[in-house]
Amino acid sequence: MEVMAVLYRVKQFFRGIFASDLSDDEVDFVKTNLTEAAQELFFQMNRADMRHTMNVLKTALEIFDGSFREQDFPYLYKQDAGELRQLLVRCCLLHDVGRGRCMGPVRKALAVLLDKVFPIWSRRYGRCDSRSLVRGTLYRYYHHGELGGELLRGIGMNTEAAIVSLHHKKGLGSMLPENRRILAILKKADSLN
Repeated sequence: MEVMAVLYRVKQFFRGIFASDLSDDEVDFVKTNLTEAAQELFFQMNRADMRHTMNVLKTALEIFDGSFREQDFPYLYKQDAGELRQLLVRCCLLHDVGRGRCMGPVRKALAVLLDKVFPIWSRRYGRCDSRSLVRGTLYRYYHHGELGGELLRGIGMNTEAAIVSLHHKKGLGSMLPENRRILAILKKADSLN
């Protein structure tokens, strides 16, 4: 890994370790924008992931508000743009629910390190879930998007599930153009945080 990538990961690790709890306003925001079932998934994440999702959300909304143009989607009505923004909010808040509570900053750092030092071995070893610390951590690291998508499908959030399932995959999948736009914004915001 190059020096800048290492420094970024070190910064990311310490941001995760010292992540602050959500403020009362942030908790209220989550409760206002997610169903009870989705709130349950959100609040099962660890503190670092909840803080990360709030940072991703802030960045994503800045991107959306600065780049969404009605002429790009002439078939959408005004209220549809608002609904797209709400879809983006839900996807940002829920994009890492597949990690679960156990995938904290230390385990994530272990997975990142193994992925960078032993990429082929890590991918092979992390193919299936296990109670093993290393294998289970690698599995969640590589597959948390799909795991989150399954959880979201289980509570009837199919559009969100499709987007969350693809947020760490290459490409934008085959979905409606506006949903591809939401996925692209989510990927960009996640990579910046």
